[in-house]
Amino acid sequence: MNMNKKTIITTLFALVALTSKAQVKSHVIGSVAEGTTPVELVIYRDGEDPKDSKLRPVLKDRHFECDVEDAQIERWHIVDLGEVMEKGMTLRTGEFFVEGGATVTIQLDGDKFDIQSTGKEYQAWHAMEQAAEEKFMSAYEQLDDNDKQKMAELEDEYHEWTLDYYKAHPMLGFLFELDGRLKGFHFNDTGLAAMLDIYHRQYTALYPDHPVHQRIAEQEAVGYQICGLKYNDYDVRTMDGQQVRASEYYKDKLTLVSCWASWCSPCIRDACDIIPIYNEYHNRGLNVFSLAHEFKTTDAMRKAIERHAFPWPCLVDLDDEFDVFRKHGTQNSALFLIDHDGTIIAVPNSVEELKAKLEEIFHDNK
Repeated sequence: MNMNKKTIITTLFALVALTSKAQVKSHVIGSVAEGTTPVELVIYRDGEDPKDSKLRPVLKDRHFECDVEDAQIERWHIVDLGEVMEKGMTLRTGEFFVEGGATVTIQLDGDKFDIQSTGKEYQAWHAMEQAAEEKFMSAYEQLDDNDKQKMAELEDEYHEWTLDYYKAHPMLGFLFELDGRLKGFHFNDTGLAAMLDIYHRQYTALYPDHPVHQRIAEQEAVGYQICGLKYNDYDVRTMDGQQVRASEYYKDKLTLVSCWASWCSPCIRDACDIIPIYNEYHNRGLNVFSLAHEFKTTDAMRKAIERHAFPWPCLVDLDDEFDVFRKHGTQNSALFLIDHDGTIIAVPNSVEELKAKLEEIFHDNK
């Protein structure tokens, strides 16, 4: 098929437009305080492996400069990767946003990065961080480490304040935080349901073409078991290898889901501690089933079940066939308490917390 000259020119212009998609660029100016010696600094994009990054600033007279580009405003990080490789961890981490025309200044002093930017989205996020520090830091510093109740109360107050701030001050930083928390989902992230509610109520129209919205949608589609939301159904296998739906074991029942693994000693200890709780509450309406995270064979799981005489149904995800444990935000131990309507009402961090929650539920139901 022949193409005329006008068609060819139009096509070329379209291709140029596609291949020269606008980039945003920030200029980074960094410095290291006297007495501080980083091993190897690395700058990398959120969600990527820092070991793969080619942005490795070289210090000259304790300073460095570089440009960082992205297809749109995104969150980036700086880390002393060399210290991670030497010691297995580092406190030298920081983050900034790549925004068009912004100048980002980074100073490393000891183990702390001080990061400033002329970009408006970073400034909005940083203003929230500063407001939170002014409001809560003094209270945290005065808190007795052994006073768990006051610590929990202060953390609850901080989380509520943060959510209210995000509601009153829409910012891209909220979308980045939600994206990151979904990617790194952990079962005891009890504030995630509230963040998702805020997102769907008032954030879907903020930067509507930004790919962060697609990333959030993809993570929501995984089916994470998020406290405060419905417990998502999934496929799993019984001990004899039959594929079943988990809802067969929790539908219309107050149910405790106990995640464990035969190779996890604390998991087995917790499961054993749950047996008397099961015996106390089962006839009063508590249903229990367990999920085992096993690899290659279920032999060790079967032996543990027989040895400890777990009295509830035991299901298994062998070799992550159904990705069940990723959806539960754990690799081994976790507890999920599901109400009759299928809502996750608690994710106790210990058997003691589970006892307290069940006492509360059954006392209220008297």
